[in-house]
Amino acid sequence: MIELSNEFALSGDAIGLDDADRVRLQGLGLIDARQVGEEDAIVVDLARVESANTITVAVLAAWHRHARLSGKSIVFVNLSNELRNIIAFSGLTDILLSEA
Repeated sequence: MIELSNEFALSGDAIGLDDADRVRLQGLGLIDARQVGEEDAIVVDLARVESANTITVAVLAAWHRHARLSGKSIVFVNLSNELRNIIAFSGLTDILLSEA
């Protein structure tokens, strides 16, 4: 569900309750692996997310918060309209999409 290269990507169906903690922890580990002070933001490509829900948004928010508290920058790219709408409905547009 998460792939790592120069950026990392989330793919597949919406994150369910059974997967949420595992996916959240995987992302936190990838964020921790980045060195503070690296020039580029951590880029999370969401183009292959097939469907989204509020759990997906909660995981993204956890990653964003962890990156910020770790002195790192994170950017979510290639969001579907569905995911953008859920983020907007959740009142998190300014937080999760401020750098996109």
